[in-house]
Amino acid sequence: MFSKEERQAKALQKNLKKTINRLIQTEERYGAMQALIDDGSDEAIYGLLRRFTIAADSKGGMVVDEEEKAWVYKAILRFGQQALPQVVKFLHAKEGPTVNPVHSISQGLDLFLELTGRDKEAVLELMRGLISENPPGYERDPIRKEEILNFLNDWNDPRMADFIVPYLEDMSETIRFLTVETLFKFDNEEVARDAILEQLNPENNDSLRIHNRIIQGFEAAGWSIKGARSYLEPLIKDSEYSIQRGDKLVRKKGKN
Repeated sequence: MFSKEERQAKALQKNLKKTINRLIQTEERYGAMQALIDDGSDEAIYGLLRRFTIAADSKGGMVVDEEEKAWVYKAILRFGQQALPQVVKFLHAKEGPTVNPVHSISQGLDLFLELTGRDKEAVLELMRGLISENPPGYERDPIRKEEILNFLNDWNDPRMADFIVPYLEDMSETIRFLTVETLFKFDNEEVARDAILEQLNPENNDSLRIHNRIIQGFEAAGWSIKGARSYLEPLIKDSEYSIQRGDKLVRKKGKN
């Protein structure tokens, strides 16, 4: 015979497994998730967070999957500050499949904001750690870096410009493009200008999309293009842009 504690431990493990089983019916998964809420332990809360790492393959498809995730999100919020350490743990963890263990953290980031009251210093320290753990380089699916940059673009704290400049060297064109977008959003010319201009050098970056975004960004921000004329002039030849005195990009009259 099992003791009460042993039975509870076995039930917890069973519900943890059901919560991330994408193949069972939604009713069965809801039952397991409600049991985790009733358990209320740190392990149970972390188990609820892991629901965000799967896409349920149940009747109802994507709609049902999103409904379940929204339900879990609200349930975790109700735990309040008890949930915060588990959310932080989840944001730093790798709970995806072996082939690509870095799972999506978009819901986790939103939970962190709500549980910290959108505290700027808490977000700064979180981002410092996440970016350090996810350096530029090759990844089969750079989802976490993409989500970090999308989050920062919305958050807009110019102090973080230093953190993301290295992403301009990432192997993913999407990550480099999002980095350029976010750096312009931060509007920290002192930190970002030279690093962005290096991306106009075709030896460093041959993405036309990124080149065009840099040109648009420098014109809109009024940043100096000093030191990059040799790269820039071929790119703006026969375009709506010209270089004026002071090394500033401007739109030609009638081209707005």
